[in-house]
Amino acid sequence: MNPNYTAIEHCRVCGKDNIENLNVVKSYYLMNLNQNITVSHKVCLDCQFIFQGEYVGDSFLEFYYKSSPMLRRKDPTEFEIDQNVRQADFLTRHIDIYGISVLEIGAAAGAFLSHLNNEFSCKTYFNELSDEAVSVLSLQDGLVNYDDTLRGTKMDLVVLRHVLEHIFDLDGFLNYLRTILSNGSHLFVEVPDWSWLDSHTDPLIFEHLNQFNTNNLIHLMKRNGWQCEALEKSIVADDPATPNRVQRMLFVPNDVPVLSDKKIVNKFSEFIEDTYGKVNSAINKLISKPGGYETIALYPASHLIFSALNESKLAEANIMGIFDIDIKKHGKVIKGIEVFPVEKLIEASPSLILVFSMAYEREIRNSFSKMGLTADVISITQLME
Repeated sequence: MNPNYTAIEHCRVCGKDNIENLNVVKSYYLMNLNQNITVSHKVCLDCQFIFQGEYVGDSFLEFYYKSSPMLRRKDPTEFEIDQNVRQADFLTRHIDIYGISVLEIGAAAGAFLSHLNNEFSCKTYFNELSDEAVSVLSLQDGLVNYDDTLRGTKMDLVVLRHVLEHIFDLDGFLNYLRTILSNGSHLFVEVPDWSWLDSHTDPLIFEHLNQFNTNNLIHLMKRNGWQCEALEKSIVADDPATPNRVQRMLFVPNDVPVLSDKKIVNKFSEFIEDTYGKVNSAINKLISKPGGYETIALYPASHLIFSALNESKLAEANIMGIFDIDIKKHGKVIKGIEVFPVEKLIEASPSLILVFSMAYEREIRNSFSKMGLTADVISITQLME
């Protein structure tokens, strides 16, 4: 089979047509097909996405991957085991993966899926084009082929380890992934990092249609309705995927309007009303409740308190004072309310303490407990909920 070349004239990341030839033409020998393929390379000057200047066609790529020359072994090496641990550690630092359903597209020999299955009791599925890969994966305990019989089954996590650089129709592929993810689910992506051009940058190879830097990868994902929740970069000389620089990211589907969409104006207004408006309504309801709290203390002297005093009916309540550990604020009077040292809370003995801090809530609650305070404590995060 011969490729059906199509010249690429627009950027598949940002959609612009500010494309420049890189004057780099590579001739690749495809051992599994005993065939030479020649392609040029281009760059988008707007987002610096580097890509193959001609596409060989879906049929040719699928034909190539059916007999992929990639080495696949049933038993992982010590280097693959180390890779599995590092990638799983990245996930567990940000989400709870115990017992969730995981689909890996392009799962190779299944070492990572087996690690998730054995160590975290994940329900593990694979999707592979290579016939050889499917035969190896089918021998692994606990791994299920996500074939036509399972299409539509929702996943909690989809894994793309060194896959996205192989995909031509990026928009279509990312839209497909949204259809198989359940609510609150995540997408794990790892690709070579082309944010630098140095000795740690991956070489050009035939299978890599796309060379992503961090900015244009996040731009691509955001344009397709995905938000980046976590990012990590590393260079590990013994990494089985690449000894060069890689970037791994965790994405979630979101409803924030895509770039250049004017809907962001209404979305922002809705966000403000849904957060600050909700807090102010909760405060008003709290202080006007019949038989409610007799005395209220505010903590700490933060901008969140100042906003609440300006925007809600908080100033109408029986406020005993604002309390803070910062001595620079002690003695200040805000809206007629004095700022006291936090130790004064023991003497004041309020019936309710409203905590207007989102960063140190656990620490604040622990300090109140050590002081022996018996007041109810309600935080701004609780008011938001």
